[in-house]
Amino acid sequence: MAIDSSYYVHESDKAALNALKAIPGFQQLMKALMKIWNERQFRILNMSGRIRISENQLPQYYNMLPPICEKLGIDVPDLYLELNVNPNAYTYGDTTPFIVITSGLLDTMPEELIPTVLAHECGHIACHHVLYSTMGRILLNSTSSIMRSGLLTMPLMIAFYYWMRCSELSADRAAVIYDGSADKMSEVCMRFAGLDKNVQGVISKDEFLKQAEEYREIVKNSTWDKTLEFLTLSTKSHPLTAVRALESIEWAQSDQFKKIMDGTYDQTPASDDDDDTFGNDVFGRDDFGKDKPEEKPGSGLKQFFGFDMDSSSDGESKPLFDFSKFTSPFMKKKEDEEPSHTADAPASASSGEVDVAAELRKYKALLDDGIITQEEFDAKKKQLLGL
Repeated sequence: MAIDSSYYVHESDKAALNALKAIPGFQQLMKALMKIWNERQFRILNMSGRIRISENQLPQYYNMLPPICEKLGIDVPDLYLELNVNPNAYTYGDTTPFIVITSGLLDTMPEELIPTVLAHECGHIACHHVLYSTMGRILLNSTSSIMRSGLLTMPLMIAFYYWMRCSELSADRAAVIYDGSADKMSEVCMRFAGLDKNVQGVISKDEFLKQAEEYREIVKNSTWDKTLEFLTLSTKSHPLTAVRALESIEWAQSDQFKKIMDGTYDQTPASDDDDDTFGNDVFGRDDFGKDKPEEKPGSGLKQFFGFDMDSSSDGESKPLFDFSKFTSPFMKKKEDEEPSHTADAPASASSGEVDVAAELRKYKALLDDGIITQEEFDAKKKQLLGL
């Protein structure tokens, strides 16, 4: 019987997505991307330049997918092999997601661990991560020009990275469920950390987990180390491998996991509130056009700038460190801000010319990134220049 993802999604995954959606500008950003993005572009790339794995092409890997998908309750996605020395696997798409594994992954991982990697990727599909993560990668791989356009602010960028890291923990849980234990998932983490198939010597999984526990203590007991952690990880899309291994081991020892495995977990359908966050249409194609409850300005930023994810013992979030100077430019313009040269008509005209130039640069950046067409850029240019 398939296991619904709502029963194993990681708590921080859900919290981080809610916080991301609450940041000013998020809805506008996603609306813009949905207008110009087409997943068929990926299909063209895959079919023209990668090896499609199937029942007749590398079947030993393709045959790993059906039992995973049956367990997680998803359709079998397309699977491709990419020539890339870096050990990696990733999932892209929207209505028809696909998985890509690299040649470096097959060189690094023993064959008995490949199903675990595939189960992790299928976990992203089951948890409805794929559209947001695809959009996030598109945005974050071209940050400089998109940020110049004003679509992607620094808080949104950091929030996207944070959610992507949290989403990996949910996908790890899916792999643990498929395997029935966290043993293979923790070994996969060790392999990604540096344990190649050709490395010789004594290898201890317990020592690997011990370093994750030490890392937790280092960060937990020092505000400065917590600050350094934020600065180090703020632009990382994946959590640290040792931490992922420890998270998987601990969750496999939880009552929640045991109930899922023996079928005694509460199988009551998820509530409407849960569906709004992780339902089939979670990624906003329907939501973008609807009115939403008004958020307090910058409420989502508290999750990323100066506040812990968890509440303190008295129920209130405690500031970790002050990012107000960093985030204030992205929140709202100062109400008391007045335009310069208000009494000087020639200066005001000059300011207007600068605005036109800035607008042209913004739309040129969108054109360069393929977000708008040449026709749209030319039309906007004529409008701005009054032609």
